[in-house]
Amino acid sequence: MYVLQIWIGERMKLGIFKRVVHNLFSKPMTVRFPQESIPIPDGYRGKHHFDKDTCISCRLCSVVCPNNAIEMIPAPEHLKKTYGKTYPKVDLGKCSFCGLCEDICPTNSLQLTKDFYLSTFDSSTTFVEPFEESAASS
Repeated sequence: MYVLQIWIGERMKLGIFKRVVHNLFSKPMTVRFPQESIPIPDGYRGKHHFDKDTCISCRLCSVVCPNNAIEMIPAPEHLKKTYGKTYPKVDLGKCSFCGLCEDICPTNSLQLTKDFYLSTFDSSTTFVEPFEESAASS
């Protein structure tokens, strides 16, 4: 019995030694992030993209959101003639990126992209505004 314990102990030491040698000569698992990046897999749920031209203002996205991260807001005054309905404003700070809003949207106006650069020091930039391109041009 004692011989068996010694044999098992020696075998375990050899297994650990083999693993250490293997790890010394293998490629590291990490990447140098700003310079390198791993490919984003299909189905990744990142920052929202909204197409206001196809939205029918059905409000389903705001109703299905479990975190109340989507608020329906009216169009700005200078765009009321073109866009007279209400549109979703997404708070990324509240969003859990579950994808329910994307799944329930009948016109695919609200899509989750592969954009994962979401960290910020300014809390006002954590919103996906439906008219952010228009506000930047005026």
